[in-house]
Amino acid sequence: MSRKSFRPTPGFAALRLAALSGALVAAVPAVTGQALAQGVGYDPYAQQAQSESLIPSFTSAPVGSARWILTVSANASVGPSFRGSDKYTITPYPLVSIRRGGQARRPAIPGDSASLDLLNDDYFSFGPTVRYRSGRYFADDRKLFGLRKLPWTVEGGAFIEVWPTHNLRARVEARHGFRDEDGWVVDFGGDFVQQMGQFTFTIGPRMSWGSDKTARNTFGVTAYEAALNNLVFPQHGLHAYSAQAGIQSGGAAASLAYQVNEQWSATAKASYDRLVGDAGKSPLVRNLGDRNQFNFGLTAAYSFGVN
Repeated sequence: MSRKSFRPTPGFAALRLAALSGALVAAVPAVTGQALAQGVGYDPYAQQAQSESLIPSFTSAPVGSARWILTVSANASVGPSFRGSDKYTITPYPLVSIRRGGQARRPAIPGDSASLDLLNDDYFSFGPTVRYRSGRYFADDRKLFGLRKLPWTVEGGAFIEVWPTHNLRARVEARHGFRDEDGWVVDFGGDFVQQMGQFTFTIGPRMSWGSDKTARNTFGVTAYEAALNNLVFPQHGLHAYSAQAGIQSGGAAASLAYQVNEQWSATAKASYDRLVGDAGKSPLVRNLGDRNQFNFGLTAAYSFGVN
């Protein structure tokens, strides 16, 4: 990563992400990284449901015999300051998820949005999904002078997931931001999942498609923006550019999780994406950033039962 210049995350960005995570959990507790009531994805090692009372009480209980399982995690990720950037930032954020005791347990697979599985099936699942998408701001990189800011957004949509075997998974997500100008994003992924004692390893390809609005909003440059930027940074040589719909990136992701005991787990994640098509040709990427996008993350999670 000799071309990358590493900067710590601005405090406001971290607080904004933490606040958004808390708001989503408070407003829609079912939409989390694991399912609330119906399970999320195929886990052949999930425990069978225990007999349980009809009304939950928030009294601590062993994880294996609880009606609900609450998981609190501390996360830290290292990734581009914005899509196409060559500068990297560290972002800490908390997550809270809840699932029914005995229901299927999702492995920690990189790239999945927070989802609610509406169908508890070993081989097929679908349901709503939501993701926070960070923005692009002048504070992220002074080379963005003259360019409009790209506000953060929350994308909502649906996912479909298929497990032909307990080791293979395919997943598609289609999402749209809450603003009309955000446009559509469709993410495709496939994974090989292997459990090895207390370890679970995943690896697989990734691909992302964006609509015209998404492409223009994220990678487009107006003539006015190019003129302003060239006044301060003539060496950039920015020019007007209108990106079109199409495949925006392709790459791969991997993770390794360790189940310390019934309560504690730790996960390391890594992913690589290469911007392609109109996204990769954008002067924002070629002149100011990098087509190669890396992401790394660490998670420590604690689970406890609630009856």
